[in-house]
Amino acid sequence: MMSARVSTILPDALPRDGRRPGTVAALARVGLLLLGSSFPAPAFAAPSDEPPIYRVAPGDRINVTVFGQTDLSGDTVIDGASSVTVPLIGPISVRGLSIKEIEQRITQRLSDGYLQKPVVSVRLTEPRPIYVVGDVKTSGSYAYRYGVSVMGAVALAGGFTVSEEQAQAVLRTDFLQADERVRTLEVTRVSFQARRIRLEAQRDGRPTPKFDELTGPAATGEQVSQIFQNEAQMHAFQMAALQQQVAMLEQQEPRLQTNKQFLQEQLASEKRQLELIQQHLVDYNALVSSGLARRYTGIELQREEARNRGNIARFSGDMSNIDVSVGELKIRIQEARDGFQRRVRTELQDTLQRIAEIEVALPAARAARELRLRQVGFVADAGGAPRRSLFVTRTSDEKSETFAVTDSALLEPGDILRVERQRDPSQSAEPVSITWR
Repeated sequence: MMSARVSTILPDALPRDGRRPGTVAALARVGLLLLGSSFPAPAFAAPSDEPPIYRVAPGDRINVTVFGQTDLSGDTVIDGASSVTVPLIGPISVRGLSIKEIEQRITQRLSDGYLQKPVVSVRLTEPRPIYVVGDVKTSGSYAYRYGVSVMGAVALAGGFTVSEEQAQAVLRTDFLQADERVRTLEVTRVSFQARRIRLEAQRDGRPTPKFDELTGPAATGEQVSQIFQNEAQMHAFQMAALQQQVAMLEQQEPRLQTNKQFLQEQLASEKRQLELIQQHLVDYNALVSSGLARRYTGIELQREEARNRGNIARFSGDMSNIDVSVGELKIRIQEARDGFQRRVRTELQDTLQRIAEIEVALPAARAARELRLRQVGFVADAGGAPRRSLFVTRTSDEKSETFAVTDSALLEPGDILRVERQRDPSQSAEPVSITWR
């Protein structure tokens, strides 16, 4: 530090003509000397490692304050053209400028015929976000905070993805689910195939279904045997229900035939009685013509003949009704059988469609199961904590540069952090060969 010395003005230092210097001038010289002594002298030291001057870029939010001009003040976002819009003067290009340079540029524009000696203050309120992608739980953009490091950005993204142990547990769960799906599809296919055999037996009228054609590993086991037993019981129950329904309808036909036979006998009796009445009328009319009989008795015989003819017509109508009932009964029996066949054929068609869908889904399910199994083995062989590489892509002066960083490196606004998990080349995954069965 350089110290300034203040000289004392002695009386003998006055001019020879006896005149004193001006009091104001003397006081000014003393004040300057004292002011110089209060400031340290400049030290010519080596330049320090100061952070570089921040240059704004599209996406930054700045606050522009013009003293005494609230209409010209406020927040604004730097657009894609690296410009900000200030009321009254319009867009101003701030490409590659610092905050201080933006203040100077806005001040210069406002001084150019808008305001006299404007006082402008600019500050950065919200820098552009940083982006974290790759081997993290939640990739995306995050608000920038001064001093945020690579690990801080990873923490904002939820940390790294699951560890190898967690990944193995997840993959094992996925494998078990894939294996369960394959087993479920196989058992479901056997179930529908057994139903198909049962429905075909019902369609063809066979007494029992034959499940011998279902062979292979998927057609064995207690569960499959239970499926066969259930289908056989269903076949027996439905066939018995159909036979019972048909039998109940067929039992009505003998009764109708018996009634018809009884009516036929009555009809024959009435016809015989009609013949006798007609013969008697012929003889009686001859007697009436000869005056040997009364006409009243003849009228009674004619009435009896009319009643007899009515009975014959009624019995004939009853017999026709019985014939109609027999025909309707046969139609109902046929409808019962046809309805059963329609239900069987409809269910058979649906079953065949479901079997086709399962046949299409099974190869993909088996391939997924095999892939999950390979993934479980791959993670188990990898072992240990995963190694990761960290890269930052930074844009400066419209040029992008990607470089490797450590976990303690500091990020800048707009940086893109990419996290990559390293793989051992000897354990790299090979293409999985899937056999579609």
